[in-house]
Amino acid sequence: MPNHFLLHIGDGIHFKSSSRLCIWGISSTHSVVKGFIKRVKEGDILWFVKSKSNGQLVAVATFTTKRERVLGPILELTPSNEELGWTTTRGKWDTEVHYKDLYNLSMCKLYSEIKGAATIRRYNEKCKIDLPTEYERIVRYSNITNSM
Repeated sequence: MPNHFLLHIGDGIHFKSSSRLCIWGISSTHSVVKGFIKRVKEGDILWFVKSKSNGQLVAVATFTTKRERVLGPILELTPSNEELGWTTTRGKWDTEVHYKDLYNLSMCKLYSEIKGAATIRRYNEKCKIDLPTEYERIVRYSNITNSM
């Protein structure tokens, strides 16, 4: 059984920009993110949650891998913030989260009602939606979009 994780994506602008590359960025300096990095494995399910929206689930995808970002002053070995479209706010996103099979849920009006400042959390019974069951339905009745 895969684990299900909820990842906050702020207002969603950066997420939308980098979804074409199936990459999301996180900062490994936060303790909850460190726990996620240790626990997440290929095949786990990632639910992307818009902030300040009563926990609106805007997308779901399957985790493939994580990679430390290498952004040097002369040479960048991973895509830059500009290449990913992460230009509207500043942040120190030092880890890339790669995924596949992205489903756009922005029009589905799915609200987890999860509250709190945690940028990433593992799914539990506090979520108002049974995510494993909902995921089965989404996969069965929706199409993969791979971009927002």
